[in-house]
Amino acid sequence: MDGFSVRLNRILRPDTGRSLVVAIDHGMALGPMTGLKNVGETVSRLDATGLVDAWLVTKGIYRYAFEPVNKPGIILRISGGATISGPELTREGQTATLEDALAAGADAIATSAFIGSPYEHDTLTGLARAASECRKWNMPLLGVVGLGKINEDQKKDPRFIALGARVAAEHGADLVKTYYTEEGFEQVVAGCPVPILIAGGPKCETDLDTLKMIAGALNGGAKGIVMGRNVWQSPHPEALLAAVHGLIHRGFSVQEANDLLEDGINRG
Repeated sequence: MDGFSVRLNRILRPDTGRSLVVAIDHGMALGPMTGLKNVGETVSRLDATGLVDAWLVTKGIYRYAFEPVNKPGIILRISGGATISGPELTREGQTATLEDALAAGADAIATSAFIGSPYEHDTLTGLARAASECRKWNMPLLGVVGLGKINEDQKKDPRFIALGARVAAEHGADLVKTYYTEEGFEQVVAGCPVPILIAGGPKCETDLDTLKMIAGALNGGAKGIVMGRNVWQSPHPEALLAAVHGLIHRGFSVQEANDLLEDGINRG
């Protein structure tokens, strides 16, 4: 095994080829928010379950608020530089380096590409440059596919989502985080030569909706999920995490996962 394989095996579990990633990088653009006001507390609470395969973090949170007891994989986000109070949230640039990631002991880095936005070119070429640097050091790269200000039909169109996933892989991503589409998600997976992890997306109305979304993605060929607010804004995050783990790594049906969720809620 080379360094790339060693690192990737800390993101995608070798026995299932899948991953349950928890993202806590939202504060870089959104500031303190429900579920992440005390990031260290959130990390401690979810890490204690032993069910998180990897965390997506920024360099500031990693340095000052990230102290897991277990030994999860680490994906360090290296792009950012825009907030919801600024003129354009998609205007991201490099905010950390590969050297930062190596010094931190990260297992992968993540950078965004915003398809259909005014900064599509800048973010895609930034992803490509990061991929070239990663090749030198056998560091896996997660391409985080974001969308510009497009219409709702495009967001649900598997052809458009497939475009973004394929483009990220073409520019050098080893893993792609993108959106799940209820219809035609198999097209998205079939058109992308690297593993796809779905984005948790906006907060689902219920935990059951979250489970259904993840099950649909797995059935369509996704290799897991990068979860954010749907887990740490859930009223029962530990129970939900166990249910999601059951879907991803134990082959549970939605009903079995929901039963586990309800059992965890009742016992909690």
